[in-house]
Amino acid sequence: MKKDILLLEHLRVLQQKLSSTKVPNKGKVINEISLSVNDISGSSTMKGKGTPLKNDKYFIIHHTAGRGSAQGVVGILNGRKLGVQWVINRDGELYQTLPKGSFGQHVVPNKGSAPSDMNNRTSQGVEIVGNNDKDILIKQCKSALLLIKDLGYSLSNVYGHGEVQSNKEPTEGQKCKRYATKYWSTPEDELPDSDDELGKDVESSDNDVESSDNDKPKDGETTKPEGNPLDFFKSLGGILKGSKEVKIQEDLQRIKDLLK
Repeated sequence: MKKDILLLEHLRVLQQKLSSTKVPNKGKVINEISLSVNDISGSSTMKGKGTPLKNDKYFIIHHTAGRGSAQGVVGILNGRKLGVQWVINRDGELYQTLPKGSFGQHVVPNKGSAPSDMNNRTSQGVEIVGNNDKDILIKQCKSALLLIKDLGYSLSNVYGHGEVQSNKEPTEGQKCKRYATKYWSTPEDELPDSDDELGKDVESSDNDVESSDNDKPKDGETTKPEGNPLDFFKSLGGILKGSKEVKIQEDLQRIKDLLK
């Protein structure tokens, strides 16, 4: 009986120690109220979907170089035979777009600043919906930070896409990386949805991929885009940008399909 009492006392002490121990760089489970996950991974057609990551070490922050829905982003990636694990839409909502723990096709590191072991088998990524890095919203960065910490990455292993891949805009992913750096040690319930310094660059919605109901043509009406839309896509650095003119044409057609 005395041994049982001593054992129970040891277990209580051990429980208290474990509950008070802080694990570095490991965030708590995503709070369903603050950041729920919408699983649309079934819509991805990437070859090899579901193959486990070899060494989940790095996290890459992308932007889409255009506005639209998470489902639309997956559609564009499907057309390119690409895939990414996560998408954050304009409302800051998080979408899981590949099976949990599986590798994607979202980064080709070729800059000197990229770690030598960084590749699609050692990294996850998030596509944040926005025209460019200036257009990214603070509430999207908040969701990205919650995701990164929940997945257990260290801040030193978080990269903007433009940091590691030469054919992307150098600034791609930088706003949310700055947000993560600034608020890394801030408790989840104190993370801000706005930041006057980081959020001042947000652009207007003139280049939204998705139109509002007021902008959609009435029955029997047609719309004609003003100017040459290809000029817009030539300057982009996210998933909508291709290395050849044919890719620009493909992007334009897919966006037209989204608007139907």
